[in-house]
Amino acid sequence: MKTALRASVNGGVVDAALLTHLAGAVREAQAEAAVARRALARAQRRLDATLRHAPVGIAHVLPDGRFAFVNEHFARICGHSRAALMDNGFQRITHPDDLDADLAHVDRLLSSAADSYVMEKRYVRPDGGIVWVNLTVALVRDEDGAPDFFVSVIEDLSEIRKAHADAMRDPLTGLINRRGFIDRTAREIARSAIAGLPLALAYLDLDGFKPINDRRGHPEGDACLTAVAMLLERTTRPGDVVARLGGDEFAILMPGLGTGNVVAVVDRIRVALTEMGIERDWGVSGSFGVVARVPQGDLVPAQLIADADTAMFAAKRAGKNRVVLA
Repeated sequence: MKTALRASVNGGVVDAALLTHLAGAVREAQAEAAVARRALARAQRRLDATLRHAPVGIAHVLPDGRFAFVNEHFARICGHSRAALMDNGFQRITHPDDLDADLAHVDRLLSSAADSYVMEKRYVRPDGGIVWVNLTVALVRDEDGAPDFFVSVIEDLSEIRKAHADAMRDPLTGLINRRGFIDRTAREIARSAIAGLPLALAYLDLDGFKPINDRRGHPEGDACLTAVAMLLERTTRPGDVVARLGGDEFAILMPGLGTGNVVAVVDRIRVALTEMGIERDWGVSGSFGVVARVPQGDLVPAQLIADADTAMFAAKRAGKNRVVLA
């Protein structure tokens, strides 16, 4: 009977106990590797599911702007198929007015001036429609520190923007409300100041409206307000902004009109309003206060509106149904 089993390994002699230990270690390493492979597969499945089912659009974008990956939600938000997106870069679907700002952010990432950026931008759909998104972008670098790809995440802002627009809209007449008018006035003040152009604002308070509500009821009063809104939109110029500020008060913002011509323009609207009041047997007319400025310094919407409002009260005191320039 042999007392020991001996084997030759790499020119040496190893006993059976050591071989058994080595075999066990190999099996243990193989089991650990199998566990690691299963864990990696689970992680990959989770990542794939996240990319597929995430409620946001996710894309990987190469440094030259081409898409390396887009999930289905990204394609649905943009309105382009995944195949079409992969054939083109993000520049092709970005609204021209937003492209320069987007590229400037990209340059900051590539130069390490920033780690990520967030911006609201527009994508152009195949049918020419526009979709607003909130875009978040971060740059991934390779092991050598060179730019590898961008991770882009987009959220559809359509519903949010619609809700925002609805909050600035008068539900009765469809005109923008006071909040919306202040917002638009602020933007027009900034534009006019840069261009050095005048900006005019007319404040209208209806004459004779209260008896309509008192004698004919609120439905007839609502019909009158709606008709006035339609008349104002019909008699103003393209680019003018008409708003219902509340009750029977309206406002008109008129970019480019100065003191030399704004009174004549507004007076034509006043005449049309008076004629409609007679035709519809409402007896309404309008007292208009008008202000015209070339915005500069610290001019704000509240001041412009207040000046026009003061002029409107002057029109009331002077006998109503007239235009007074501040």
